[in-house]
Amino acid sequence: ELQGVSCLLGSRERAVIALDEVSLTVSPGELVAVMGPSGSGKSTLIHVAGLLRPPTSGRVLLDGADVSRLTRARAAEARRRRIGLVFQNRNLVPTLTLAENGALPLELDNVPSVGIAEALIRVGLEGMGGRFPDEVSDGQAQLAAIARAFIGPRTVLLADEPTGDLDQTTGNQVLSTLRRCVDAGGAGLLVTHDPEVADWAHRVVRMRDGRLL
Repeated sequence: ELQGVSCLLGSRERAVIALDEVSLTVSPGELVAVMGPSGSGKSTLIHVAGLLRPPTSGRVLLDGADVSRLTRARAAEARRRRIGLVFQNRNLVPTLTLAENGALPLELDNVPSVGIAEALIRVGLEGMGGRFPDEVSDGQAQLAAIARAFIGPRTVLLADEPTGDLDQTTGNQVLSTLRRCVDAGGAGLLVTHDPEVADWAHRVVRMRDGRLL
């Protein structure tokens, strides 16, 4: 939940209002699509909701707890444990296999790496855990990123243009997987500029000039 969140980017003299009093709630089992033109604040919204950037003002709540002002270390811990992030560029470590990429957040948190194979099966990558990112297609790499996002106790999924460089068939497979994961009880926020991608969401909100319309 975002409550009256604003975010200024840049120095005080040349600060840009990236988010302007944004309030938004995403419930478990709900996928919300955020649409808007380039520069409208969509990606900043994801970064603030994902604890990658603190808001200038307002509050970010995770299951009712205020996580707006965590230290960098505590924010990273919260992301590993509670928030799955999926970006257009996948952010997979090229020297690790798909299974090792999925297990990485758990290992960083000193948690036993269990459930990796099941997570890959759930996104359609059965038997591919031993492959490296450059040994699979772009779509399969994105599916691996989705599997990583939902490994462990994470209940929030944030996706920023996850199908931006995929063909329509592969993109639909990725979106179908996202929707299934959210329907199983996750809370999902999807940033896109494509109305066909937004059709996969339960609800669509629109942004312009840092504000929700």
